[in-house]
Amino acid sequence: MRFLSIIFCSFLLWQCNEAPPKTESLASKYKDYFRIGAAIGKSHLSDYDTVLLKAHFNSITAENDMKPKPSLSKDGEYTFEAGDRIVDFAQTNDMVVRGHTLVWYNQTHGWFYRDEQGAYLTKDAMLDRMQNYIHTVLDHYRGKVYCWDVVNEAVSNSEDTAHLYRDNIDWYKICGPDYIEMAFRYAHEADPEIKLFYNDYNLIDPVKRDKTYRVLKELLDKGTPIHGLGMQGHWTLEDVNKENLAQAIDLFASLGLEVQITELDISVYPFYHNLPQEELPKQVIEFTPELAQKQAEKYREVFEVLRDKKDKITTVTFWGVADDKSWLSHYFVKGRTDYPLLFDQQFNPKPAFHAILDF
Repeated sequence: MRFLSIIFCSFLLWQCNEAPPKTESLASKYKDYFRIGAAIGKSHLSDYDTVLLKAHFNSITAENDMKPKPSLSKDGEYTFEAGDRIVDFAQTNDMVVRGHTLVWYNQTHGWFYRDEQGAYLTKDAMLDRMQNYIHTVLDHYRGKVYCWDVVNEAVSNSEDTAHLYRDNIDWYKICGPDYIEMAFRYAHEADPEIKLFYNDYNLIDPVKRDKTYRVLKELLDKGTPIHGLGMQGHWTLEDVNKENLAQAIDLFASLGLEVQITELDISVYPFYHNLPQEELPKQVIEFTPELAQKQAEKYREVFEVLRDKKDKITTVTFWGVADDKSWLSHYFVKGRTDYPLLFDQQFNPKPAFHAILDF
């Protein structure tokens, strides 16, 4: 029995380390355009994902492990081990690392905003805590991370053009919009050598795009050290097209900002940005060859724009490696599988992969 176990384990190890299907490297194909990145977690470092990562990607983002909640324990102790593993993997394989994210209303401990009695901190105390956190994190990763998403998702999704900010989150309730500016200033004073990004989703929507432009322009006019704009790129087969993508890239680049696509995936399900989760449609879609081809054409269309804007785009990061670990499966509707990435659940390249490789 022990002999059979050794044979079985050896077979699994061979499977996880065998060469990927013989395809041209994405990173090599796009070397004259922009970096090709992937968001990963701890589980990607002990799976077949590492083979795909080494073959096709030259930039790494920690999907969750460098966010505030994973970086701080409930007792307020810094916990960098998971982030360090990802950074070590990237450095070992000559990949750059994007930091994600310093200030976000989500994945931050509730106690972070409160005093020992459970009341909200004063604005000054909140900003002091933010400053200390940003300095500690940036000092830890100094020289290992070349850019950071400093503030994530601060602009309102409301269709009201006068409603600029997410004003129902703890950061805003305590500090108003000033927390955004101060986060960038604290990050710059902590490490003047790194590039600082504002990151958000749905920026191809004209209303949110224009509101985000107004927020960033006001900050830049005040001398706030913002160097780049991260367009997340959680899109669907219906909501992104050449025109709205190109317009958004041009608009943000006109501010003098470096533009990156930071969290790219293309879902086969529609998004309902302002619909409560319990009201989302529960239909399940079969990923047929016809749907795979439709997704491939959408990826082809997106990358035609990105290549055309290569003077404004510096990195395109996919939010995951293969469909098996995509956050979109089960997140919005429990038990529902999505198929948003370039590789399927068995790590085989999909038509979408070939659509962006063949040009």
